Amino acid sequence: MRILWLGHNLAYPPKGGPLQRNYNLLKEAAKYHEVHALVFDQPASRPPGVTPEHCVEALLKFCASVEWVPLPKDSFGISRYWRALSGLLIGEPYEFRWLRSKEMAQRLRQLADRFQFDVVHADTLGLAPYVSLVPSAGTVLNHHDIESALVQRRAASEPSLLWRMFWAREAANLLAAERYWCPLFDVNMVVSDDEGQLLKPSCQESHIRVVPNGVDIGYFTPREDPGGTRLLFCGRLDQLANKGAITFFFNSIWPQLSGTVKNLEIDVVGKNPPAWLCELSRQDTRIHVPGFVDDVRPYFQKATIFVCPITGGGGTRLKILDALAMGMPIVSTTFAASGLTLRDGTHLLMADTPETMIKQILRLLDDKDLRHRLTQEAVDVARQIYSWDTIGRSLVAAYEVAVARKMKRAEKFPLH
Repeated sequence: MRILWLGHNLAYPPKGGPLQRNYNLLKEAAKYHEVHALVFDQPASRPPGVTPEHCVEALLKFCASVEWVPLPKDSFGISRYWRALSGLLIGEPYEFRWLRSKEMAQRLRQLADRFQFDVVHADTLGLAPYVSLVPSAGTVLNHHDIESALVQRRAASEPSLLWRMFWAREAANLLAAERYWCPLFDVNMVVSDDEGQLLKPSCQESHIRVVPNGVDIGYFTPREDPGGTRLLFCGRLDQLANKGAITFFFNSIWPQLSGTVKNLEIDVVGKNPPAWLCELSRQDTRIHVPGFVDDVRPYFQKATIFVCPITGGGGTRLKILDALAMGMPIVSTTFAASGLTLRDGTHLLMADTPETMIKQILRLLDDKDLRHRLTQEAVDVARQIYSWDTIGRSLVAAYEVAVARKMKRAEKFPLH
């Protein structure tokens, strides 16, 4: 099978979020089939010193070809605000206007002339219009999250009336786009059953397949319990859900918790930490804010508990999966663990208020046997359900469904 992957990032380095998912899915697909990637380059997604050429070199270790296109110039700076506002006026989501590129369309036509593709994989909703340029292939639309629901949650939590109106309108435009584009694909791919239920009303007869987020169990391996009283939070710190989580944690949890546990420390690891958090770490030496790190495993190894107080966003939280594979005790909100096959009290402890989160953290700090029981179950579920090898087979099965559905439609409506 020959697969064309249309992407909105260069999928490298695989450090969190869509990059981690995309890199591993590309790698798994290439174990079974011939994969060609045509993607946009997002400079903001690359760490300093990592060039597009570095990314291509890494992906060519398993992809048959990799080509990239720069994002349109008006995707940056003040121009992107005009792009967003003008899209709002005509009812077109920013996602589509951001990814519209004549160069991308031209490069896609050239690839389609060179190769006969069996499947075209569009890795986000805004890439859906390009798929019509490969009419002979089965089609798969990947959803890292359900964008209309994600933006609607953002609107609901926005304190400013003006921005709340903006995000509510953008959510409505995204929902309309989902209802138009999703049924046109042979398969819509989601990361969890919960996300599938959110998307189902928009999909009509299109097939929905769950291909979850995963973890590299060869890279994230179980560690010994270090004991101690050290907490860890990981995640890109300029991302809305993570910003909300750390604000909630340090406003509502840290003051009482750090007053109760005098030698408590916490590492907050992630790109672009906010200024207020950096200042807080200078005032309180128990708070460590290293920013982006190339390898997060040493932080997992020395932390007693992984905390995930996320209350918004979409998709599933990959850092929880990393923590599971490392054998870390986890205290998480119910929302942060949603979409994952995890049970409260078996794989992790859940807490949705400051009081219960403090209680669960103290409980874990005091009970080594409980930490051991949770981590044993955590490692098992990571290996059995969330290894990329297992998920790769689900991905390939989704591609096979897309080809079968395309063939069935061709038999029903033959070209004359």
